[in-house]
Amino acid sequence: MTSITPSLTHFFTTLAVAFGLVAPPAAPPQDLPTFTILCYHTFDSRKPNSYTVSSSRFNEQMRYLWIQKIPVISLSEAVSYVRSGKPIPDRSVVITIDDGYKTARTVAWPILQKYGFPFTLYVYPAAISHLHGSMTWDDLRYLSAMGVDIESHTMTHPLLTHPGKAMNPKEYEAWLSMQLLDSRKMIEDHLHKPVRHLAYSYGGYDDYVVARAEAAGYESATTCNNANVTRRVKPLLMDRRLIFSQTTFKSFTQGLRARELTLTDRSPHDGQRIKDLPKEISAQVLNRDQINPDTLRLHLDYLRGWQPVQYDRSNGKVRFQIPAMAHRGYFYVSLVAQDKNLPTLQRQATWLFITSKNKSKK
Repeated sequence: MTSITPSLTHFFTTLAVAFGLVAPPAAPPQDLPTFTILCYHTFDSRKPNSYTVSSSRFNEQMRYLWIQKIPVISLSEAVSYVRSGKPIPDRSVVITIDDGYKTARTVAWPILQKYGFPFTLYVYPAAISHLHGSMTWDDLRYLSAMGVDIESHTMTHPLLTHPGKAMNPKEYEAWLSMQLLDSRKMIEDHLHKPVRHLAYSYGGYDDYVVARAEAAGYESATTCNNANVTRRVKPLLMDRRLIFSQTTFKSFTQGLRARELTLTDRSPHDGQRIKDLPKEISAQVLNRDQINPDTLRLHLDYLRGWQPVQYDRSNGKVRFQIPAMAHRGYFYVSLVAQDKNLPTLQRQATWLFITSKNKSKK
């Protein structure tokens, strides 16, 4: 029997699809435009710590973005994409600097100005013109006049999910309002520009804090969950990639390239506060045709290294049994896999849940 050549097979298949005799093959899943929010803190500090990035390293990273023609967009452009679908270039970058250290003006600003990159400063008013090493309101007025975006990082930089003292529900709500609303008003009063965006201090949040931030009128809020962002994210839960003193150039560039591992039915869900540590973490992978399932790994705080997971190839269900541990508090979860067609590309999803109680009696 004479075999049909591949070209004839393709010809007859095309005809069959054209006449409606068979369904067209399913289109491969498409990645949504993705952007990376970089998070910096201070530069060339006299007393450096893990959050201090040297000016030479910062310049190297910014120069890489410039040479590679990676689009650097404003935070407002990124939020407009998330909220309304306004187009942005794929693999864009947003630059943010937290806390309001003086080095944001003296070190970072000249470098960013050299490359023409927009950026956002998240500041907390309790530090401005008060803490040693922080900027003054005159510094912020100057930067604002030069077009720098200045947004809220709360009033005093606390962990919003855990106030420092016991509070009843009414006291806790008033305290949250002060952190979210008073900080915004003070920045607006000094700079005469609207404040629409928030960075959770220490990257801490739960369902209640997110709801209060939205009720306070913030259009977006950023975490420290170390992943990239697409339109599938909630505007009040946009992840950022923290850049530390020990962040290598390889790690920096790989982070920019990471794509979305699309999940549903996460348990515990992002920002969930639960009484006890659950027995397992689970989620369902939606873009399972884009991953190499043999490379799925999970990282959970307080467990050493990356952990293997149970994976059902028929439905994309991921399960991870949590070993017994005494720790209570924040648990950051990261699930990663290699791309099926491009093994050097990592797909990633991150979230957090909390097991410790709030000192407020909600």
